[in-house]
Amino acid sequence: MLSTSHRDLVAAFTATGRNHPYLALTLNSLCNLDCVFCKPRCMPDYGHKDRPLTSADYAAIAAEAGAWQVRKAHCSGGEPTLRADILAVIEGLADGLGPGATIGMTSHGNLRRGLSVEQLQQAGLTYLNVSLHSLDPGRSAAIMGGGDPREARATIDAALALGLRVKVNCVLQRTYIEDAFAVAELARDLPVAVRLIELQNIGPAQALFDTEFISEAEVRDRLQRWFTGAGEVPRTQLGVRSPGRYLRPDGWAGSIGFISNSSCATCSDANRIKITPTGVARPCILHNRDIPLKPHLADGTLGDAFAHLFRSMLDRDTNDAWQGYHYVDYDLRWDRMERPQDAPILPLLPVLSRGTAEPPSCGRRAPGEG
Repeated sequence: MLSTSHRDLVAAFTATGRNHPYLALTLNSLCNLDCVFCKPRCMPDYGHKDRPLTSADYAAIAAEAGAWQVRKAHCSGGEPTLRADILAVIEGLADGLGPGATIGMTSHGNLRRGLSVEQLQQAGLTYLNVSLHSLDPGRSAAIMGGGDPREARATIDAALALGLRVKVNCVLQRTYIEDAFAVAELARDLPVAVRLIELQNIGPAQALFDTEFISEAEVRDRLQRWFTGAGEVPRTQLGVRSPGRYLRPDGWAGSIGFISNSSCATCSDANRIKITPTGVARPCILHNRDIPLKPHLADGTLGDAFAHLFRSMLDRDTNDAWQGYHYVDYDLRWDRMERPQDAPILPLLPVLSRGTAEPPSCGRRAPGEG
């Protein structure tokens, strides 16, 4: 039960007309693939030197979030399905957020032995994002450092058969642009939302950016035959809250959208509450307002942490340090990333800390897990 002041804070946020926040949970840093623009194993904390949150922790966080009218949680990694307790995590999130909650996951779709889409759906999963960058096994392995796109496609088919909403994430690279177009064409016959994601000049992708970057504008021009006369699909229908437009070419079962944080680098309507594997909440990764949640879990004070998160999101579009805007909603998965320094706009909670200068080049990835 929220206090009167906390209910007033929720009402104030709702009055802004912004999308209500959702939980963006990075469940682990581990991945059994090695995408060229991600390279997870380069991180010094790969595998986690600290204890990650447990399934019980996620259930408690979700129960508090549900009291604040949060009705969506999205799980990513790393590869979240590598967690042995992934079904318990999904179940705890679904129970905590309550009936009608939206529970999603981003995965490369090559599920480990013994885990099925049906088990995930029975635990409470309602939608699945599958990372798929080529349908050709050899070229896919070159991009992703392993895996099999045929297994990913089987995962997509299984999810659709179970009634899950499915999105397909495909990072655009000039060398593999025809592969991306072939992935996008899955939406011709399947009721999926394919998201074409611009390469970003961050992390390992910096080594690729000058030669491999291709903009949304150029891709749209090359796909003009598809988009002429295409109808726009409302984001509410897709369960998507990102600002990109989703178009359904005439006669297609699915849609195509873009995530373009290189050519359109602003996210003033971003609404993710990011939580790292060891429980650090970030209402805005460009601000020095990290909130370690483990002390609040131990002390039963998660309500205080969520109050701070909501105040942070209320204020961030009028933050003078960023000229009144909130730029580039990068997703930092890792717990030991150096954090940009900035004078806090709000009083800090006692447990707030962290913050050094510029993040290192390795470890930031393009967004789009939601």
